[in-house]
Amino acid sequence: MLDDAFRADASDLISQSMGTEVVAPFLYNLIMFERPRKVLEIGAGYTSIYILKALFDCDSLIKEEKNNGNSNNLINPNYFNNIRPAKLHIIDNCAHQKTTANKVFKKAQDMGFEGLLKFHEGDFFNFADKLPKEDLPFDLIWLDCGNLNYYEHFKNFYFPLVNKNGGLILIHSLQTNFHGQMFLKNLKLEQATVNFNKYELISILEPHKLRQNSLTILKSVENLRTNIYSVQA
Repeated sequence: MLDDAFRADASDLISQSMGTEVVAPFLYNLIMFERPRKVLEIGAGYTSIYILKALFDCDSLIKEEKNNGNSNNLINPNYFNNIRPAKLHIIDNCAHQKTTANKVFKKAQDMGFEGLLKFHEGDFFNFADKLPKEDLPFDLIWLDCGNLNYYEHFKNFYFPLVNKNGGLILIHSLQTNFHGQMFLKNLKLEQATVNFNKYELISILEPHKLRQNSLTILKSVENLRTNIYSVQA
């Protein structure tokens, strides 16, 4: 569904210094796979429009699957019982000199995604308690900004907002910078000890890049519910 026309239309949101040219389509495919309904992005830009495209495409698929589920024995009819309306919340103060965040809302309007977007222009340090309660918890939270102070604040105030039944937290570029490594090592230590039953964690690296080159993914499993649908795959 990511055709050449979409890529061309989204290309003016690319910032060479932000390094999300691979992360953006990765997020699209992850959302198509996991189907989060309420998403929070801290730090807008190129990834924003891919997230919106994924939510839009998921809505189209959900309608099609619900109507044609009886003809496909892979479809789980129970999935459609409690689907929340999709929404992307973005927090960005639009202050970064090299960001394209200030273009995101207009781009969303031009591409017909504005109904899926709520853009909060502000400092995320003071925004966690201002997010609408009706959209909590978030099924996916994506952080693309920061230093050690940002990461610690994000952990303290935004980790609690994720869906504890499998919700995802994604953080950009922790692996090859000093602040990111400090934070990541503490996360791994906690995951291996006191928070072993709270989240799973993996980091993946773009080895050809010096910076803006990794993605850390946490899955909240504190209240994870699983189902057995078959004896084998």
